Amino acid sequence: MSNNIKTSAEDRTAKLSLKEKIGYGVGDAGFNFYWVLIGSYLSYFYTDIFGLAPAAAGWMFIVTKVIDAFTDPAMGAIADRTNSRFGKFRPWLLFGALPMAAAATLTMSTPDLSDTGKLIWAYLTYSAMMLCYTILSTPYSSLSGVLTADTDERNKIFGIRFFFAYFTGIFVGAATPDLANFFGNGDQAKGWQLTMLMYSSIATLLFLTTFFTTKERIQPPVGQKTPVKQDILDLLENRPWLILFALAMIIMVTLTMRNGSASYYFKYFVERPDLMGAYIGLQNFAYMIGAVSTPLLTRFMDKAKLLMVLMGIVGALSIAFVFVPKPEATGVVTVTTEEVTLNANDLLGEAHSEGDSYQWISHEKVFWIIKDEVVLTETSVELVLSDAKDKVISVRRVKGNGEVIDSASMPFEIYLMFLLNILISLALGPKSPLTWSMYADAADYNEWKTGRRATAMTFSAATFSQKLGGTLGSAGMLFVLAFLGYAANEAQTGGSLMGIVLIQTVIPGLFALVAIFALKYYELSGEFLEKIQGDLKARQAENDT
Repeated sequence: MSNNIKTSAEDRTAKLSLKEKIGYGVGDAGFNFYWVLIGSYLSYFYTDIFGLAPAAAGWMFIVTKVIDAFTDPAMGAIADRTNSRFGKFRPWLLFGALPMAAAATLTMSTPDLSDTGKLIWAYLTYSAMMLCYTILSTPYSSLSGVLTADTDERNKIFGIRFFFAYFTGIFVGAATPDLANFFGNGDQAKGWQLTMLMYSSIATLLFLTTFFTTKERIQPPVGQKTPVKQDILDLLENRPWLILFALAMIIMVTLTMRNGSASYYFKYFVERPDLMGAYIGLQNFAYMIGAVSTPLLTRFMDKAKLLMVLMGIVGALSIAFVFVPKPEATGVVTVTTEEVTLNANDLLGEAHSEGDSYQWISHEKVFWIIKDEVVLTETSVELVLSDAKDKVISVRRVKGNGEVIDSASMPFEIYLMFLLNILISLALGPKSPLTWSMYADAADYNEWKTGRRATAMTFSAATFSQKLGGTLGSAGMLFVLAFLGYAANEAQTGGSLMGIVLIQTVIPGLFALVAIFALKYYELSGEFLEKIQGDLKARQAENDT
C-alpha cells in the first residue's frame, strides 16, 4: 500500500502535543520491561537460575551478536523502504509486539534438558528475542527522527521518553527478584518465567499506545533513490555518526557492566542479596532524574560538552567506589538452604555477654524495601530453622542495661555504596536522551550533506552499536568471572571476589573516561546545527512550491 502521508516545511519543525510526546515516550517504557531485565538480570539468570557456566553464557552473548550485525542494518533498510498508510515505522510496532512477548517469555523459561540441551535452548531463544527486539526497536527509535526536526522539541521528546524508560527501570530493577520469588513460590525457574510473561504483556499494550498516538511528519526528499549500498556508504562517510557509533558502544559497556554485576556484588561481596532490588531500583530512579533534567542542562551547555563532563564524573566516582570496604558484619542473612543454624554473634559482630537476651526477626517482603517484621519465638543466642530457604533473618540483642542493638541497622559502608551508585547514575542518566538526540541530528546531517535521508538505517546502526556494547559488557563480565574461578551459588573468595568488585567499580569507570576522548571529535553543535536545520527547512519549502 502506498504512503499517502503529506508533509510540509511547517510539519518538519512542528510543535508536538503533550499527548503525542507521552504516547511516544511510553513505548520506551515497553522496551525497558525487556532491556532492564536483560541488562541487569539476564547474566545472573543464566548462571545462577538457568544453570549455564559463565564462559558458555559469555560466548553465547558474543556469537549471537553476529546475527545482529546483519539483522540490524537489514531492519533499517526494510523500515526505510516501508510504505503504508500508517507510515514507515509505526506499522512495525503494531505487528512486532506479540512475537517479541513470546520470544522473551521462552528466553526466561528453564526446560528440563541436559547441559547441552540448555545451551542450545539459550542460543535459540536469546537469538529469537534479540531478532524480535530489532524488529521493534529500530522502527521505534527511527520514529523519533520523523516526528519533528525542531531541536528543542526533540530534546523534550527524548527527555519524556527516557523518563518513562527509567521509571520502568525502577520497577523492573526493584521488583524482579521479589516477583520471581512470589510467582515461583519456591521454584525460582517458574518465578522468572512468569515474571517475564507479566512484563511482556504490559509491554505489548504500551507499544500499541505508541502506534495509535503518534504521527510521522518528515519524509525523504521527493524522488530519492534508495539503493541500500549507498545508504551504508553514506553512513561510513558521516563522521558525526561514526563517532556516535563508537561512543554509544563504549558507554553501553559502562552501563552493562555496572548493571549486570550489581546482583553478583550484593550477593557475594556485600552478602546482602536482599538489597539487590533496592540497589538496582534506586539506580534506575537516579537514571530517570538525570534523564528528565537533560532539557534543562542543555540550556547551559552543548550536548557533546555536557556528555564529556558527565562521563568525567562517572569515571572519577566509579574509581573511587573500589575503595569502599566490605562491611565487617552484614547484620542480615538471606538463607540459601532448607535448614540453618544462625548465631547472633556472627550477625552483630561482637560476643555474647551475660544477661543478654535476643529477639530474632524474619523480614517478610511486602514489596521492594517495604517489609513486614515477624518476631520468631526463639530468644537464645542461636536460632535453628527448618524450611528456611530464602528467608531473610536479623536479630536484636537486648543487653542487661536495657540497650538494644539491632543487626538490621545498615552499616555505613552500605550507605556509602548506595550514595556513590546514585551519584554515578545521576551522571549517566542524561546519556540516553543526549545520544539519541545526537543520532537524529546525524540523520539530518546526512540528508543535508548528501540530499538523501535514511533515518532507519542511521538508527538501526545505532541500535546495533548499543547492543554490541551491551554484549561486550555482559560477555566481558562473564569471561572475567570464569577466568577467576567463579562458581554459582557458592561463597566467592580471592580472585573471583575481587573480579566482582572491579567489574562493579573501576572497569566501567575506565570505559567512561575513554568516552571523553571520542566526544572531542564530535562537531554537530551550535551554529553549525542551526545552519543544517535552516537549510533543510528551506529545501522542504522549495518542494512545497
